[in-house]
Amino acid sequence: MFKQIIVPVDIEEPSFSDKAIELALRELDSEGCIHLMTVIPGFNSPLVASYFKKSAVEKAHEAVEKQLQALAEKKLPPEVERTLSVHQGNPAERIIKHVKRCHADLIIMTAHHRGKVDHALLGSNSSRVVERAGCSVLVLRP
Repeated sequence: MFKQIIVPVDIEEPSFSDKAIELALRELDSEGCIHLMTVIPGFNSPLVASYFKKSAVEKAHEAVEKQLQALAEKKLPPEVERTLSVHQGNPAERIIKHVKRCHADLIIMTAHHRGKVDHALLGSNSSRVVERAGCSVLVLRP
């Protein structure tokens, strides 16, 4: 059993994380906590941020927070301790930083299926997390 489990969620495809959430509930210690997190890419880049007003970025962040809250209410029983967080930046880097912040002992994430060209150009967030997380990582294939 694990005490601190991180489940990264792609808020654009929330059902993509259903299996990860289900496994997290099964593997969670009775006194543990599930940390649902999502990452909004791009806004923290100075170049990208220069095209958006601060209020627009804050609105986007709030909208994503509401979506994550709705997902948690739908998928997690009320008695399960949870934290919800929205981050901005590179998904793999943000997940790794969050592991350190909440002292996670397990990450359960679903890998997106990308073609070889996408993988070569973009790299794989799940493989970066596995390499650098500092805790156990369970990667689910779609």
